[in-house]
Amino acid sequence: MKKLMNINRIKLQLLYIDKKYSQDKVAKILHCSQWVVSNRLRSFDIKTRPKTCNLVKRKYEFDRNFLRNISLDIAWILGLLVSDGFVTNNAVAANFGLKLKRKDEDVIFKVKRILKYQGPVLTGTSKIRHKGIIKEFPYSLFKINERNIVNQLEQIGIKQNKTLNENFLECISETEDEKTISSFIRGIYDGDGSVLYDKKRNSMCFQIVGTLQLLSKIQQYLIYYCYVNKTALTKNVKGANHYALRYRGNLQAVKILNWVYKYSNSFNRMNRKYEDFCKIRRVIKK
Repeated sequence: MKKLMNINRIKLQLLYIDKKYSQDKVAKILHCSQWVVSNRLRSFDIKTRPKTCNLVKRKYEFDRNFLRNISLDIAWILGLLVSDGFVTNNAVAANFGLKLKRKDEDVIFKVKRILKYQGPVLTGTSKIRHKGIIKEFPYSLFKINERNIVNQLEQIGIKQNKTLNENFLECISETEDEKTISSFIRGIYDGDGSVLYDKKRNSMCFQIVGTLQLLSKIQQYLIYYCYVNKTALTKNVKGANHYALRYRGNLQAVKILNWVYKYSNSFNRMNRKYEDFCKIRRVIKK
């Protein structure tokens, strides 16, 4: 181990200030303990960084080329990002990801696996006030900080503040591939869709909410691939571009969801919604 007096100010400043190495990494390079580095920084009156600094700026490894080839898995992820994801791109931060209720965190881990992301999945609790009552919802959060990827996502149509500007991605339509289109719509369904069941009528209802332009395009594909009839889109929020696409009746709902899941597997679909559909399908067959 080097003696404390042999660690000079210039060397220490180069590693810690200029190269922004952590105290631990500096200690390994200088073959001493982190305590020695910390002590020497104080003696040289070199301002130290907060211990949480590296946690904020750290970049974890992931597949940075995932947008070059839109596989069925990536199409599903793009559908999730369009419907339920977030994108931030400003002078301070550039990131994208998903924030879902804890009960659906299997989706988070599946996306993490597909993108080969080496970082952690974060957890927390959201508080929402509804009719004067504050409700808490535990959530799981997946976020990647990478401006280059965020720029690419914006180029294909996934942008900040997209809630009222969602569109069916042209890069998906241009494939003219049924499997890719089905996988993308499944991602949107996992984010903003649901299957309802009326026990009294023994009747199913397939539903997706979103913008008029997004749902109109989805309906075109459902008519083409599932041979269902055209149905009117229902406005959900007065004065806003927020609608619902609904297909009622067992025949149409089952036909649509069979197609939505046709090219899926256990690694690219939400467990809860798929299991709900399977349960209902078994009931109506009795």
